Amino acid sequence: MWIVAAAPLMIKCVHCEDCGWVCEAHQDKPWEGPHACPCGAPGAPCPICNATNDGDAPRMPDGFKTEVDKDGWRH
Repeated sequence: MWIVAAAPLMIKCVHCEDCGWVCEAHQDKPWEGPHACPCGAPGAPCPICNATNDGDAPRMPDGFKTEVDKDGWRH
């Protein structure tokens, strides 16, 4: 009889656990997911895996809908 262990979940970014966002007040804790920071501070782009260059927007969280952008309200 063979016993096969499940492969561990591989996380690429230890700061945000691959969601791309960290707690603004505690940037070493993810903003989403099972280990999300419970403090209630807003999210910020992860400085490790979701850093942006001048003029670029960060990768947004799943399900994010833009309502206002640089051109105003979207209808």
